[in-house]
Amino acid sequence: MGILVGVLLLGACGDSPTAPALADVSLGRIIFVTSEAYDAAFGGVEGGDRVCGSLAMAAGLAGSYRAWLSDDTGLSPSVTFTTNDIPLVLTSGVRVADDWEDLTDGTINNPVVVDERGDQPMSVPVVWTGTDRSGTAAAATCNGWSSGSEASNGLVGVFDAVGVGWTASRASPCNQLGRLYCVQQ
Repeated sequence: MGILVGVLLLGACGDSPTAPALADVSLGRIIFVTSEAYDAAFGGVEGGDRVCGSLAMAAGLAGSYRAWLSDDTGLSPSVTFTTNDIPLVLTSGVRVADDWEDLTDGTINNPVVVDERGDQPMSVPVVWTGTDRSGTAAAATCNGWSSGSEASNGLVGVFDAVGVGWTASRASPCNQLGRLYCVQQ
């Protein structure tokens, strides 16, 4: 499975750039943090998947994407994701994990600090996950990602962490803003 990356072609000095071409880099499956932040009432795991798919499509990323989210019904990345030996990389090509086992061993190689457009978000480092280090559901999921209430909590990660905190840092009130991790399937 490859990654399609846009390449800007330039002509002779002073010429205008030509249309972007696609190059197959074949580095692995893409993982990114969303460029936007949301309260936790984004419509459950399915709503998170829709957010990821829409952002990936708008950025011109190939393939289908799922949100790194778990809920209180048993949906979790360990159940719903493609788990294989393909590396996970940022849109910049930097390797985050060597494979599924590496992604779920409690430590990742590099933080997920790049969004779908290849930019690094400058604020709101909190990421809604409801997912423990092994990719399974944790208890706090903001009522299945349907509650934006301050009275409910959801497990969050922090996008600049490489230890277990990347996915399971702390519980956060559901009315707070958080991003999503999106993983190519």
